[in-house]
Amino acid sequence: MVLLLASVSLAASLDNLEIGGPWGSPTSTDGTAGWWQPAGFAVGRGTRVEIEGAYEDAEIGFDRADPNGGTDTYKLSGVPPFLGVASDVGKVGPGHLGVGLVFALPFIRGGTEVDPPGAGHYHMIDGDSKAMWIGAGIAYDIQDVVSIGITGAVVHSTWAAEVDQDTLPDLRAAIIESGGESAMNDYTDADLENPDYGAHLDFGGAEGGLGGKGELTADTGSFAAGILVHPSENWSLGVTYVHSAEIANTGDVDITFGCPPDTDGLGRVVAQSHGVCNSTVHADGYVGYTLPRRVNVGFMYKPMPKLRLEAMGGWVQWSQYDDFHIKVSNSDVEGVSDSATEEAKALVEQTRDWARANDDSFWVALDGKAKLGKGWTVGARYWFDRAAVPDEALSTNNWDADEHIVSGLLAYKPVKFLEIGVSYTHHFVGERTVTTSGFSNTLDTTSVEDRWRYPHSNGTYSGSIDRVGLQLRGTFGEADDKGDDKGGGKKKKG
Repeated sequence: MVLLLASVSLAASLDNLEIGGPWGSPTSTDGTAGWWQPAGFAVGRGTRVEIEGAYEDAEIGFDRADPNGGTDTYKLSGVPPFLGVASDVGKVGPGHLGVGLVFALPFIRGGTEVDPPGAGHYHMIDGDSKAMWIGAGIAYDIQDVVSIGITGAVVHSTWAAEVDQDTLPDLRAAIIESGGESAMNDYTDADLENPDYGAHLDFGGAEGGLGGKGELTADTGSFAAGILVHPSENWSLGVTYVHSAEIANTGDVDITFGCPPDTDGLGRVVAQSHGVCNSTVHADGYVGYTLPRRVNVGFMYKPMPKLRLEAMGGWVQWSQYDDFHIKVSNSDVEGVSDSATEEAKALVEQTRDWARANDDSFWVALDGKAKLGKGWTVGARYWFDRAAVPDEALSTNNWDADEHIVSGLLAYKPVKFLEIGVSYTHHFVGERTVTTSGFSNTLDTTSVEDRWRYPHSNGTYSGSIDRVGLQLRGTFGEADDKGDDKGGGKKKKG
């Protein structure tokens, strides 16, 4: 059977950590609270708004080892947005009630092969995948000491990808099934990754390139729940749980088959009889996977009124993201006879898995912000994000590496209620060399589990990621000028 699977290369490592830019943290009480700390809705005062647009530029390099070695490069750039609102409703009983809204993109992946076909095009040519978190929440702060909150969210996923797939193992099996046992040794593994024995898969992007027909989409639910302890204006402790999300993208897929050359007469005849010789299949596509649950923790300390420090970290259960589940159905075949059409449908209408095998991971960070002069804020942050993808599952569509991430912030308040910030982040990405790839495309169909039957991904991986963010932050209504609207400051009563 044709292995009808596709994925996307990563814009960064698996996490898009900088939700809300340099302001987001597990003790947030500003507009970033909807994702980072829902309990913060009720801790700050007034209505706090944050809008961010961040230009991100990423590059992934792959120097593939023999056989079929060579280099490949993927690039991605874009401007993921963020919008968050937190508002103090007022005093209710012994505490305060707060509400909030959030729009975030915690999962962003994608990339375009710079000079196709490169050494990684049997894993990825072009792709774009996003999970948008659109939520609303509520929180209750008990006696200005402990706040609890929850954000319920709709997760809207979009997914599109182009990839080449080797069909020679399927052709050889069809020849043997048709009684051509004498030809079973005419092909060897050295014939793999020959474009004459391949198919081009386009999930959601046919007729005009990626995105031309429409991405595969899905809508599901998730939530975040948090608790924020803040008995003093000098410190606070926050813990947030973000639930997993089951993604089931559906949309269109097109499959364009090559054809064995005239010198391979038997292979060409069998491919034609099965409807997969210079033919195109249009079908319904399904791509399913699970985005992980996570726990974030932060401790904020203010040694002096104008200096705010925070240590934070998180655990991410990336082991939930263990496979892509791919299904092709309701196919329509162009340019072949009726009998060949039925053969082609039998080949392409199937469900297959593509191995992910990720490990649970963690990140840690240190953040500092200081107020200088009249209206100025400067800040810096350092992150360490541990890779979640083991060597066996690393590929151009599942790239990850240990990262040391540094960022800087400069912000200014031109008026009392408005703050403008600009930030820059650079990811120092560790180089990885893989010699034990679990992927192995071979004509020996009994030696490799189906979910791993793809071209090997041994080689050296490198990458670079840069991010420039622009933030607009507003505080409207009752706000404490002496406190810090990031949490821990005293609030006005009533």
